Amino acid sequence: MKNNYITLKDKKGQKKEYRIILDIKDTSSNLNYVIYTDEKKDKNGSVIAYASSYVLSDKGNMTKLHALNDSKEFEFIENILSSLETNN
Repeated sequence: MKNNYITLKDKKGQKKEYRIILDIKDTSSNLNYVIYTDEKKDKNGSVIAYASSYVLSDKGNMTKLHALNDSKEFEFIENILSSLETNN
């Protein structure tokens, strides 16, 4: 992670840069999550956001991003995003 951006490979193996919207730890599950975007918008003009869990390396770096695969994870991220919308 550099300057609030992460670089990931897309399905074609091409590197793509994403802006980090939020980096958060769920203290109840002790998991780390990152919410990020490539600034693309949906048909309603809203910025599309992605979320992944990740492992924190010994050096404090974000590694091994994983897709959300549990309804509790989706609910946690949805609640975070909803609270951000409510505050804006």
